[in-house]
Amino acid sequence: MREIKDFIKNKKINFKKLKEFGFELIDNSYYYHTSLLKNQFKMSVKINIDNSIFTEIIDTETNEPYVLHLLEIKRSGYSEKIYKAYSEILEKIKKVCFEDEIFKANYTKEIVAYIKNKYGDELEFLWEKSPKNAVVRRKSSNKWYAVILTIPKRKIGLESDEVIEVINLHNIPKEIEKLIDYKRYFPAYHMNKKHWCTICLDGTIELKEIYKKIDISYELAK
Repeated sequence: MREIKDFIKNKKINFKKLKEFGFELIDNSYYYHTSLLKNQFKMSVKINIDNSIFTEIIDTETNEPYVLHLLEIKRSGYSEKIYKAYSEILEKIKKVCFEDEIFKANYTKEIVAYIKNKYGDELEFLWEKSPKNAVVRRKSSNKWYAVILTIPKRKIGLESDEVIEVINLHNIPKEIEKLIDYKRYFPAYHMNKKHWCTICLDGTIELKEIYKKIDISYELAK
């Protein structure tokens, strides 16, 4: 089997959907088998829980692996038909069995769930050039009360190029002054530093404390 690179980038497996689609769990990997071009070829797909995906096509007449569909330079005519059928299967699997996963940090996922469950608000991705940056608005006023960003630590003054997820939250200026310590709370990245602060979503601050700050920011967005 050959691994398909970057096929399911920024997506997570829905294991329930895999089973419904027809995948079978064997030794911690999921397998799916189907036929192509009126049973002339057998296609197998293997998906591991780390999101790696492998495929194989077998010529049913010779029982040998078929690989010409993978050779883009030589692909033409018959191999192009096989490639089209093969691609359609993969696209269907991706559409049905995988969900978008823009943010990676568990803290970020918990916060997104908290906002959705308490306020019923969804993330808005406003910037095409920054697909991993999102805002949340208060419905009654249409004002932002949270901004989730994916940035290098250096952008908030830390000596590292590690990419992290952060949240910008609104607060009153006096409270912002008290909070900023350049360890847990930072001057707001790319926003008004008098009224907003930045928090790293890496476990530095407990979720309960962040939830309280989200509630304050929500109230200030009236």
